[in-house]
Amino acid sequence: MNDDLKTPVNRDAKLDSFAAELALAAFCVVLRTRTQGTWLDLELDLWRALADAVKTSGREVSRCR
Repeated sequence: MNDDLKTPVNRDAKLDSFAAELALAAFCVVLRTRTQGTWLDLELDLWRALADAVKTSGREVSRCR
């Protein structure tokens, strides 16, 4: 498989995969937080989880912790 980001299909697949990783990270935070804490706590937790997902994108499959 060509890893050229100029190939539209490959780029779209990578973007879809990245979006799925971010969605999973957000979903895990929401499940963990539920109704505990404030909106600010949720926002900060989401920010941290999404930043971590961006840093590790494509290296490992994230699971809820």
